[in-house]
Amino acid sequence: MERQPDVSCLGSDVDLSHYFSMAEHLYKAGRKQEAVPLFRHVIDNVKDTHHPQYIMSQFRLFQSLIGIGSEENKEALARFESHYLYLPDDVKLDALLQMANVYYTLWDWKKVERYADELRTLARTIYDRQLENKKSNKLPENLQSERHLVVYYGQGFLLKGVALTMQERCEEAKRYVSEYSDLGWFEFLDETGHKEVEKFRVWGKANMYNLELKCGNDKVLAELSEFLDENPIELLPSLLTVIESANLYNFKIDELLAKFCVKLPPINTSVTYINGTQLFHFWYEKAVYSFRNQQIITGLNELLYALYLSQKMKHYSGFERCVSLFAKHADYATEQQKSHYRNLLEGVSDL
Repeated sequence: MERQPDVSCLGSDVDLSHYFSMAEHLYKAGRKQEAVPLFRHVIDNVKDTHHPQYIMSQFRLFQSLIGIGSEENKEALARFESHYLYLPDDVKLDALLQMANVYYTLWDWKKVERYADELRTLARTIYDRQLENKKSNKLPENLQSERHLVVYYGQGFLLKGVALTMQERCEEAKRYVSEYSDLGWFEFLDETGHKEVEKFRVWGKANMYNLELKCGNDKVLAELSEFLDENPIELLPSLLTVIESANLYNFKIDELLAKFCVKLPPINTSVTYINGTQLFHFWYEKAVYSFRNQQIITGLNELLYALYLSQKMKHYSGFERCVSLFAKHADYATEQQKSHYRNLLEGVSDL
């Protein structure tokens, strides 16, 4: 096993650029946790808080610390959020996208909307600069962003649409969904760029169905079912919208749930923080749906799934919601369900 770099003996007179370079090398090699103490050392010892290596170290630390725990994500945001404005524009694209995604997991839709707007504006500014360079026969910018430029432009519209949808501003959201559904006009598309444009087309189609459901139109359920057969990657976010809309408008969706629930990721699988959040909310809403349809034992099992996920993700407000809902139906729980519930409360994940 390789030794982790020891920074305990480093003094303030050392060349911090050397340690920043070491940290960057480790980070880009996928050894993020080994890079963390080096980035922390740079942060603690650079006196100029606007120095590029200080700002980049703050960003790398943020990227290394975000995960699936909501409290850890809040702490990482609090540490980094005041620094992103000082990043170079191309790196700032990644910062804005990641901050918006973390706020998505926290369901802070105003912040998601804010950073989606900034992301979209910045991506368009860089795109327009590239067009000007092309017209002037200048060399294109060598962007250091992690993804193709079209990704940031499209994600700006996508995240804005999600934030508006979650604030029940569905008609406004449709305009943003339309924008990222057709990005074929975007110049500078290589093979990767064309693949990203196709992803946005699929996401746009899925989200138009989801918006119709959010507006109370259950007539799209049959079309959505066919779409999910062809695009299983959209299953989790679409099923979440289906179950939320069913609970809101009293839809009957038993047939669709029977078809697709078995295809969801197992609750004990490794998930990203966005998928983990969606999976938690799905099982919580599914429990609500089951209780509403007098399927109490089924609903309690589903609530235990949600409780397990909230514990796994350290989603404390979600954990409290699950405990409160379980208490209302505890008299109907089987002895096995009560045992699982007690174990989860004690921190034993036995599902």
